[in-house]
Amino acid sequence: MNDHSGTFLLRSWPYLSVTLGAAGLILRLLLTSDRVPAVKRVLPQAKRVFLGSRWSIAAWALLAAAHAGALLFPRAVLAWTRTPWHLYVLEAAGFAIGVAAAAACVLSAWRHMQRPTRDAWSLLADFADSIFLSFLFIALASGLVTACVLRWASAWASVTVAPWAASLVHGRPEPAIVAQLPFLVRLHLFTAFAAVAVFPMTRLAAFPIVWAHRGLGVAQRALAAAARPAAAWLRRGAVSKLWPDAEVRWVVKAAVDGPRQVPAKPSTWWQRMGRDGRAAAAKQPGGKAV
Repeated sequence: MNDHSGTFLLRSWPYLSVTLGAAGLILRLLLTSDRVPAVKRVLPQAKRVFLGSRWSIAAWALLAAAHAGALLFPRAVLAWTRTPWHLYVLEAAGFAIGVAAAAACVLSAWRHMQRPTRDAWSLLADFADSIFLSFLFIALASGLVTACVLRWASAWASVTVAPWAASLVHGRPEPAIVAQLPFLVRLHLFTAFAAVAVFPMTRLAAFPIVWAHRGLGVAQRALAAAARPAAAWLRRGAVSKLWPDAEVRWVVKAAVDGPRQVPAKPSTWWQRMGRDGRAAAAKQPGGKAV
C-alpha cells in the first residue's frame, strides 16, 4: 500500500463512507415517505437474519459499547490497564465479546443464505445484505486476529486509534497516527467504514427508516398543534384589520331564492301597438282588453 492510497483510506475514506451512509438513509427516507407499510413488511425478515436471538443482540450491543468506551475514554482505559491483571481481564473480555459477535455474524450469514419466501425476496436487498455481512465478517475476523497476534490492543489502541478518531471528529484528520500500524489494523478500520457505507441499502436499515417516519409523524402533529393558536390569532388580529367586514359596502345585492321572471318584450312594432291598445282599453271604465 503506497502513501497516496494509505492517505486516502485514513483521511478521506471515513468521511466518504459516513457521507454515503447518511445520504443513503435520507434518500431512502424520502423515497419511502408514502410506502411506510411496505417498509414495515421488511422488518420480520431483517430481524430474523441480522438480530436472531437475544444473545446475538447482546453480543452486538456489547461489541458496540466496548468500541465506544475505548474511543471515548482512552485515558480511563490506559489508567485501568496499568495493573497487569486489569489488562488481562480487559483483553479476555474483549476477545470473548469479539468471538460472540463473529459467531452471530456467521449465523446471520447462514440465515441469509437460506431460501427466503416469495414476498421477502429481493435481488437488490439480498446483494446489499451479502456485501454488508461480508464487510462485517472481515472486520470482526481482522480484529480477532489482531488481538491474537498483536496483543494488548486495548493499551496501544488508546494512543493510536483513539486520537486518530478524535482528529476525524474535529475535522482535522491526522493519518500519520495510524499509518504505521500493521495491515490487519488498517483492514479492520477500512471494512468497518465500508459496512457503514453499505448499511442504507440493507434490510437492516428498515429499522431506522421506520423509526424516522414515526418521529417525523410525531413532530408533524406537534407542529400542527402548536400552529393552531398562531393561526387563530392571525384570524382575529391581522386578518380582521386587513379585511374589516363591518366596513365593507356590498354593491351587488344577494340573489333571491328563485330566478326573477322578466317579461318578454314584443319584437315587432305591430305587437307593441297591440299591447299598448289593450292596456289603454283596460284603463277605461267598463273597458275590457281582448
